[in-house]
Amino acid sequence: MKEQLLHTPEGVRDIYGSEFVKKFELQQTLFDVMNSYGYQGIETPTFEFFEVFGKEVGTVPSNELYKFFDKEGNTLVLRPDMTPSIARAVSKYFHGEEAIRLCYMGSTFINHDKYQGRLKESTQLGAELMGDSSIKADVEMLSMLVASLQKAGLKEFQISIGQVMFFRSLLLEADLEPEVEDALRRQISNKNSFAVEELLSKVDMPEKLKKVFCALTTLAGSVEVLEQAKKLTDNEKALKALSILEDIYEGLKGCGCEKYVSFDLGMLSKYDYYTGIIFRAYTFGSGAAIVKGGRYDKLLSHFGRKLPAVGFAIVIDQLMLALDRKDEAKKRQEVTGDRYLTFALGKGRLAKKTLELFESIGIHMEEMKDPTTRKLIFVNEELKLRFFLAKGPDVPTYVEYGAADIGVVGSDTIVEESRKMYEVLDLGFGKCRMCVCGPESAKAKLESQELIRVATKYPNIAKDYFYNKKHQTVEIIKLNGSIELAPLVGLSEVIVDIVETGSTLKENGLQVLEEIRPLSARMVVNRVSMEMERERIANLIKDIRAVL
Repeated sequence: MKEQLLHTPEGVRDIYGSEFVKKFELQQTLFDVMNSYGYQGIETPTFEFFEVFGKEVGTVPSNELYKFFDKEGNTLVLRPDMTPSIARAVSKYFHGEEAIRLCYMGSTFINHDKYQGRLKESTQLGAELMGDSSIKADVEMLSMLVASLQKAGLKEFQISIGQVMFFRSLLLEADLEPEVEDALRRQISNKNSFAVEELLSKVDMPEKLKKVFCALTTLAGSVEVLEQAKKLTDNEKALKALSILEDIYEGLKGCGCEKYVSFDLGMLSKYDYYTGIIFRAYTFGSGAAIVKGGRYDKLLSHFGRKLPAVGFAIVIDQLMLALDRKDEAKKRQEVTGDRYLTFALGKGRLAKKTLELFESIGIHMEEMKDPTTRKLIFVNEELKLRFFLAKGPDVPTYVEYGAADIGVVGSDTIVEESRKMYEVLDLGFGKCRMCVCGPESAKAKLESQELIRVATKYPNIAKDYFYNKKHQTVEIIKLNGSIELAPLVGLSEVIVDIVETGSTLKENGLQVLEEIRPLSARMVVNRVSMEMERERIANLIKDIRAVL
């Protein structure tokens, strides 16, 4: 008899017992708040025609969708996002109403192999206000979100608001090539100021416009950043976008919600259907945003209706995680009443250089220098800082999941691990190169695009280089030890590895054949921490910049 399958597929799970009760009660609490604002429930199918989430709509990429076929050969997808489904339903069923207020709950599905253990099915509970393009509607949506999170039990949270129109107006003025625009979007979203500067240094663009783009990585914080942004541009559409944000802030002040709000002009969304404000909500205990939302005035036109709209979706799974960890966080800080900033440092020379850098700005951690210590966590009580050492590949993981607020790690590890976090500083030390290396005889095989074997500790970097940049098919072999050994014993023709001086290569008859990218130590920041501890982290970054 075939063995019974009792486990779920990867990325999905069962919910039962007390967790089920908590989830049910949380959902009911949130619905009660939305009902009190006049929002009525709607339920849409779990799967839709592919076109509802197609490229033209501006939702998630096609390769992240779960696709299948019906008997007629139509392509169907499990919904990755609730909003297009709601937009489709409203376009079909709701006519003659001035303002349509709907709330919903359902599962969404993302087929993404880089989630590395994260759930591929998650529960979203949200609200949509359609048919109202006013600032009043934006304020209503944001104030209802504040009320919802408060009622759910959160006391410490931050809603960060951006403006799609501000960034797009600057892009139109810049008139960039598509590939440059994509790279610029990616680096601004990553808060990678040094990468933005490097990218724009190679682009023919007025210096004033370059200055605005470079500033977008740091134009975040209280309402004062809007005034700062005004001084950087005379673009009329961009200034109009800033004016809308100011009006929204005044409306939120009238509702008593302003303390939960900040602004981030470098906030960009992977959803292209947003046209105005976009926002995310963050809280301690979750390594990612617990709410995502924004204005999407053109989405319904894809389904035959021209209706403005604004909405948000609460990620129930992330909210429950934050609520569960709230009491734990309180216990850690109940003695002093202060929260510690936690640093994860890559072991070895990187940690030594990092500590030297920190000492130059007045942060001392003498205990960490003791080679005999068995301690795992080191505390600076005066500055309310915690430090721990970790293997390089683990640092991005600690940072992404919020176990560490800040990390210091090599850029090779950042690229290889591909974790969701902000890359905020190039620290300038630990410089080396990622290269393709091998014997001189392998050069011809690289140039002829032959099928070769590549040994490496960095399979993702190697794959990206050979498949996406060289467009060469190779067999990649993952190793953990001395990579230089692989071509010497015939395991591979070439290797992809870090090169500092090249002396080990020379001693073994190998050489650098192609350079992939320069490397150095980088400071990375957890996305939630950047919002919740913005002032402390911004001051730290400022101090480090001053000594680099």
